[in-house]
Amino acid sequence: MFIARLLVERGSIHDKSQNWGDYAFVSLPSPGDRIAAHYNDNMHHMTVICVHHRPVRVSADGSQADEPAAEVVAKWTSSD
Repeated sequence: MFIARLLVERGSIHDKSQNWGDYAFVSLPSPGDRIAAHYNDNMHHMTVICVHHRPVRVSADGSQADEPAAEVVAKWTSSD
């Protein structure tokens, strides 16, 4: 399981992405994947545009200063 922030594009290309918060994914989706997420008491359907990976450097002794993270950017298509 991987936790990633979900950024949703709902308007024109010039509108700012909506930050819907952190969601748990079985694995990170790929561009073109369809996802469905609950938000504001509705199920929303989206197409993944891209995933912004934020890797963390691992030192020679195997330790790391932080946790890796990712943001899933998706285009909203419909809701139930």
